[in-house]
Amino acid sequence: MKRVMTLDASDARELVDLAIAAATTLGVPQNIAVVDASGALLAFHRMDGAKPYTAEFAIAKARTAAGLRVSTDKLADVVQPGQRGYGLNTLRGGDVAVLGGGVPITVEGAVAGAIGISSGTVHEDAEIAQRAAQEFEAQAAQIQWIGPA
Repeated sequence: MKRVMTLDASDARELVDLAIAAATTLGVPQNIAVVDASGALLAFHRMDGAKPYTAEFAIAKARTAAGLRVSTDKLADVVQPGQRGYGLNTLRGGDVAVLGGGVPITVEGAVAGAIGISSGTVHEDAEIAQRAAQEFEAQAAQIQWIGPA
């Protein structure tokens, strides 16, 4: 039997708060989604001023990052015609995001979930997601995880 590290509701709230702080610093209101290791939505927050239409983009970015275990900004090049991932973005009913802004959250070397950000430019989305992920992972590294007795 294998144990799986996954984010919970408390972790999701912390990630949302970290993303809000990063977005506020950049002055870019955002849609923020956090999913667990399986890609199930744990939290969603739309900041005042964030583009409502991009809310689903944030969720898709988070699910893609968790499911493929990779930052979504790394997928843009591989889905181009002639590349090894051509057509990837059309799978799962088009729910695979290949724009920057989705970042897996790694705890103890395993992907425990992901954050997705959308409403700014692709660069802004990716930067905010990366900042929130790095801060969360740095905090998680300070916690001594205790397994079952």
